[in-house]
Amino acid sequence: MKLLDVRSRGFSSRIPHTSLHVICMDYDNVTDGRLKDELKFLQEEFELGNFYIFKTKYDGRHCVCIDTLTFKGVKEIIDFSSCDWLFKRAPRINEYRCWLLRYAKKGNRDAPKYHYTIKSTHEGKDLQSRGHAKYLLKFGIKIDLKKPYGTEEIETQDYNTGKRTRV
Repeated sequence: MKLLDVRSRGFSSRIPHTSLHVICMDYDNVTDGRLKDELKFLQEEFELGNFYIFKTKYDGRHCVCIDTLTFKGVKEIIDFSSCDWLFKRAPRINEYRCWLLRYAKKGNRDAPKYHYTIKSTHEGKDLQSRGHAKYLLKFGIKIDLKKPYGTEEIETQDYNTGKRTRV
């Protein structure tokens, strides 16, 4: 069993003061071609807006879509995806019952860096998290919100993670 003895920080999928979430997904050992195919499929299948992709390591990616959905709706999309199976279980483990994506260093691995955007024709169909859009500005991602929702804050958490830090 992997020891969870490395401290890191992440942001929450939950929109503060609500029970709504944005879509966060963590992929390991994935090529960008495969990831783009899957995310475009999910955008069409669930009529989702843009996905913002972050590089965590040479074959690791974090994906964020700021559409605001119910917990059940986000869980359905995450379960439908091929993202990391442990990540899918995160709300069962996390005391705040949400998904987290790391934004800080992890051991000797750098913080995730913005990589690219997968645009969608469905952008702006759903409500969009004002707080998560503001957070993405830190990475130079300017989002023209069509249906802003919530406050400009997001929730962050410090957490323990494992030592696997292959780069």
